[in-house]
Amino acid sequence: MTEFNPAKIEKYAIRVQKNQFKQGADSVPVNDFTTNAILSFFDKNKDGNISVNEFKNVSKESYSLFSKQLKEYNSSQKNNQHIHSYDELQAFLDDGYADYKDLSFKANEYLDKEKLWTEKKGQKAVADMTEKEILAEFDTYETDKNRNPNIINSIRKERNNFDENSDIVDWHIGTYNQGMLQTCTILAAAEALSEDNLRNIYTKKQDKNGNVYYEVNFPSDRGRKPVKVKQEEINNMSIKKGRKEIVGFSTGDKDVLLLEMAYIKRYGTNILKNGENAVNIISRMYNKNANFYSNITEELLNKQDIPKIISLLDLQTLRTEKNITKGEIELSSGKKAKLYMSNENPTNIDNEILKLPSGSIIYKNHAYIVKGYNPKTQEVTVSSSHENSTDIIIPFELMKLFGISL
Repeated sequence: MTEFNPAKIEKYAIRVQKNQFKQGADSVPVNDFTTNAILSFFDKNKDGNISVNEFKNVSKESYSLFSKQLKEYNSSQKNNQHIHSYDELQAFLDDGYADYKDLSFKANEYLDKEKLWTEKKGQKAVADMTEKEILAEFDTYETDKNRNPNIINSIRKERNNFDENSDIVDWHIGTYNQGMLQTCTILAAAEALSEDNLRNIYTKKQDKNGNVYYEVNFPSDRGRKPVKVKQEEINNMSIKKGRKEIVGFSTGDKDVLLLEMAYIKRYGTNILKNGENAVNIISRMYNKNANFYSNITEELLNKQDIPKIISLLDLQTLRTEKNITKGEIELSSGKKAKLYMSNENPTNIDNEILKLPSGSIIYKNHAYIVKGYNPKTQEVTVSSSHENSTDIIIPFELMKLFGISL
């Protein structure tokens, strides 16, 4: 271990910021000294994250000595900030990496991880639930926490991460949460894959040393050398492309994680920055001649045996092609939706842009898988890769704001 050096820690912070701007970030966090110090001790590729692999490369004894020196330095600066222990840092790696948010803000945990939580999909959006339904859901969690409806989505995300069979590849798409990568279309398309589809895409293998790996061959790639994803990569939630280690994948269901990793290995890392076109995803995952339509009809929604992915049209297209501008949109029922651009966090790709009459939010630059259409109620049911255990109901009248790929 090198001698504790505050100047090198400051230099590390500057390097990380430059790297993040180079990768296309509009803004980067300015961390406190303690956070930068801990990150710098593990983060050898200077991407601002501590991956599982980087954490494993540092011993508990080595970090203990470093944290002792950091504490002494902080005391000299009259800084009494908490310094995370080695075990505390390890606990942050449940999503494959630790970053400044983990080190600065402790996330609330609500559920008993020792209990067997069964997979639960198709849950109502909180905005569509009655008070009785909300209280009934809290009863199932057996938690003494404040029964605030605003935390239900957080609890569902937590449950997705460790519900039944989420820790194994079992040729079944379960519950999951999108990570920090721009892979929503990959995850949306995966949502519609049947167990038969999955068995045709990947096979479990073992090398001569007993190491498990998966051979992945997307339907449009028949005859091509399959992509190889190691069990170790799944466990560590990271892959390497050249010199770059990629972290920030989806959490929860391991089949989704496997497909996400394999897709990036097969089709490249440009997806991570710019996202992926839904037509490309459907064509590759299902070997179908998919197309994009800017006008969604009931006929398109009723098409069978092909996934349907929708996303909000950009404001310019809505204005020039459909004569729709920002503001309230009144439905025939008299209820109102609101189309707007949030200014709260302009660097976030998921700025709020459509508030449904129920109060649910639909985000721009985000893919939603269509799970069904009810012609009697004229409602479209979708789910989001942000947290896929929840169904969102959208009035068909609002489909004029969306495009569809199928």
